[in-house]
Amino acid sequence: MALSEYEITNKLSISVNKLSIPAEEAYKTLRTNIRFCGVVNKIKTITITSCAPDEGKTTTSINLAISMANAGLKTLLVDTDLRLPAIERTLGFNNKIGITNYITREIDLEDVIYKTNIENFYIIPCGAVPPNPTELLSTEKFSEFIEIVSSQYLRVVKGQLDMIIFDAPPLGSVIDAAILSAQTDGVLLVIRPKTVNYKLASQVKDQLEKANAHILGVVLNKITKKDLAYGYKYYYNKDLTGKKTSRFRNFKRKRRNDRADTFV
Repeated sequence: MALSEYEITNKLSISVNKLSIPAEEAYKTLRTNIRFCGVVNKIKTITITSCAPDEGKTTTSINLAISMANAGLKTLLVDTDLRLPAIERTLGFNNKIGITNYITREIDLEDVIYKTNIENFYIIPCGAVPPNPTELLSTEKFSEFIEIVSSQYLRVVKGQLDMIIFDAPPLGSVIDAAILSAQTDGVLLVIRPKTVNYKLASQVKDQLEKANAHILGVVLNKITKKDLAYGYKYYYNKDLTGKKTSRFRNFKRKRRNDRADTFV
């Protein structure tokens, strides 16, 4: 089967171009901090999940992947939300061949890795939505897939990948992200303030810890200038893992009746 090249539609190009300067800088800072983590802990595969739907995990996955690609890193974005895949819809293409077809041994790996018109940016879509997503992510074939893309030469990439990002389902809804996080080098949790409370965030964090996932940190998404004016600020503190974190991920919102509402 011939390799395909997707020209990303105007929908994605417009989305990328409309990133505000603070948002663009935030992704650059996120990228830099992950790369610093990689120097110490060899971070190459990252799961991105959230507590609940509509927190922006897919947008974060796409923009972070593009930011890494723009920095010269050969970056692969994999849609592993096998229940409600969003990457294809967000990027404006519809393809029925993807990671599920590879796991079920219907097609070779090289034939599900698609180039884009953004240099160094590659995509593996979900493919056909399976009836058993949790089981597929737990298979030996999927573990083999992670090993191959993180360590072997790939013809379509003309080399080895530098970073693989997995867009996973919300962990507050299904267990899939915990299974995936246990197999990757690190996990980022995307949280939308005013949408997710501290209790749910803590429960999700506990699930990740039980899965022996390496929590890299939390990304606060959809923060507005108004939010900042009402008390979001940078500060140094401990993150959900109990470790000291860098400033870009540290926000604290003081509430009169809820002192525990702290995100990092």
